[in-house]
Amino acid sequence: MFGIPSIGKLLILGLVIAGVYLFFKAAGRREQSRRNGGKKNMGQNTGRTPSQSQENQDDNGSLDMVQCPACKAYIPAKSKCSCGGNG
Repeated sequence: MFGIPSIGKLLILGLVIAGVYLFFKAAGRREQSRRNGGKKNMGQNTGRTPSQSQENQDDNGSLDMVQCPACKAYIPAKSKCSCGGNG
């Protein structure tokens, strides 16, 4: 009824299966990074060691923020603002 498929058809079938696999693998990675909230350091170097940056963190990893009186920017509570204000 179906016969023996040719080498070309098997090759195309293999490429389609590999494409579907890679698509779902990439979608899973994208979903995983969304679940993590993009916690990767996107090339921003804060100049702090990990122990220093975890001092103000809650259990969920959030920081207490305060507003700088000089420039009105929000900064971590125990750090100084880059504008020179006493935030």
